[in-house]
Amino acid sequence: MVYIENFQPYQEDRAVYPYRTVYSWDLPNVDFAPITIFYGSNGCGKSTMLNIIADKIRIKHKTLGNFNEYFKTYVAKCTYTARHAVPHGSAFIRSEDIMEGIVANRREYQRTRERLPHDMKLRNCMPIDSGVDDGELFDMMLNDPDRMSDDVRFFLSRCSALSSFHIHEELTPDFASNGEVAIRYFREMIEPDTLYLLDEPENSMAPKFQQELAELIMSNAYMLDCQFIIASHSPFMLSMDGARIYDLDARPACQKPWYELENMKTYFRLFDAHRHNFIGR
Repeated sequence: MVYIENFQPYQEDRAVYPYRTVYSWDLPNVDFAPITIFYGSNGCGKSTMLNIIADKIRIKHKTLGNFNEYFKTYVAKCTYTARHAVPHGSAFIRSEDIMEGIVANRREYQRTRERLPHDMKLRNCMPIDSGVDDGELFDMMLNDPDRMSDDVRFFLSRCSALSSFHIHEELTPDFASNGEVAIRYFREMIEPDTLYLLDEPENSMAPKFQQELAELIMSNAYMLDCQFIIASHSPFMLSMDGARIYDLDARPACQKPWYELENMKTYFRLFDAHRHNFIGR
């Protein structure tokens, strides 16, 4: 699905941000696909492009990007065409938002563990040595909740809030890596029929999870009517089927297939130089 069809960054040579950054691209028009990626080296302006688009189409975002006193004036001069209205619930997600969510999850989990009575065990959501067996507890929950102590009542309320953490111990913040928590974040957050702007979503993810994220994005874009506008230099993001890629390092900036991008050539040269380590063993 394509909600935002094209975008026209305003072109004016001024020595202030974001005018200067955008003018250097010499990119008067961006045509979008279900998956569109802005690629380039650090400092090329990938995040700037997402900031401008998000502000223009009024997509919500949690953390501030690079803004100054010229930003709003610049954005007002940009134009775009929408094939469909931007869906409710569309979001701009930065890598900082993901890390902030990971830290918040760990803090909440630790806070809850510290507050839980020592005679409770998290794994089974049941009191230990409290004189209440399984049958009695469920009977109280269903028929006579007033009989439950405040500690038991608090514990059960936290079990509901933290169910995704203590179904399996290996998935709790104590055991899960940042990458595992991040991929779970995306699996739980992405909804059908929605537009997402993602700023380097692969940060903190190992290749395995980057590949999972790429597959998740493709399935939502091509089967569940989502549109993704992404800033990335991950080979797993760039090689997604059907992704339209804008190389912001090129002058003028232009569309390119993923295998012509400098980052991808760098990876190829690395592995090709060590081909003998992978083949014929």
